[in-house]
Amino acid sequence: MKTLYLCGAGNVEGIRLAIVVNQAEKRWNRIVILDDDASKHGRKLLGIEVVGPFSLLKQADRLSAEVVNLVTRTTRGRHLARQKITQHGLPLVSLIHPGVDMTGVEFKDDITVYQNVSFCAGARVETGCVVLTGAVVGHGCHMGQCCVVAPGAVINARVDLSEGVYLGTNASILPDLKVGAWATIGANSAVIQDVAAGTTVMGVPGQVLVSQGSAESLEGVMPQPTINPRGSSSARARVGVVEMPSPVPRSAALAKLRQAQQQFIQAHCSN
Repeated sequence: MKTLYLCGAGNVEGIRLAIVVNQAEKRWNRIVILDDDASKHGRKLLGIEVVGPFSLLKQADRLSAEVVNLVTRTTRGRHLARQKITQHGLPLVSLIHPGVDMTGVEFKDDITVYQNVSFCAGARVETGCVVLTGAVVGHGCHMGQCCVVAPGAVINARVDLSEGVYLGTNASILPDLKVGAWATIGANSAVIQDVAAGTTVMGVPGQVLVSQGSAESLEGVMPQPTINPRGSSSARARVGVVEMPSPVPRSAALAKLRQAQQQFIQAHCSN
């Protein structure tokens, strides 16, 4: 009997995707959910039970068990969840909505593709990537490991996303650009030039809100930003760039983007 373990109870849409895929392909006899939040254990989501933490994978039958990583909120969180899963030696498999045409797309296992996604021929997708509802991936694009493309985002032709890039809802990247590792593109942004690794970009056209940080920093650790006075020469030379001193722990990595948005609004309202 084949069992699918869905890791991450917070992603109900991912659970529904697994159900839809199984209805179309009859791949698994049993589907269960794992989550490290003990308060979720015993619940049922869309009729599927949260049976326990990720550590239960060590008890799974390696010949009949398959795993999907549903952690999607941040790329770093997804990467860390993937590390937890792979230590148990079980195969990570893909969930691709049966209505999505993958003809001419080069992809490895362990990707998740939701409904109404458009993939153009010649795109290449590395392991651990997620492409959410209604996104568009242009021809000749490359997505490095553990990238997340949010709903409605558009990656135009020949764009190169390095490892761990997060592309926000309805954001767009113009053709032939490169986005560095662990960069974040805010929702509704238009990227018109290359983006350096570890930066946060937002706006139309996209502006750098958070300057390059350490690509090795841990999930949930956010640098405390300081903004140069807009009247200073350094601020005029680097409008919108936030300098990042020593990191302090925060509850969620998404706080980084939220605070950057607030700083952006405050800086422009002071004009």
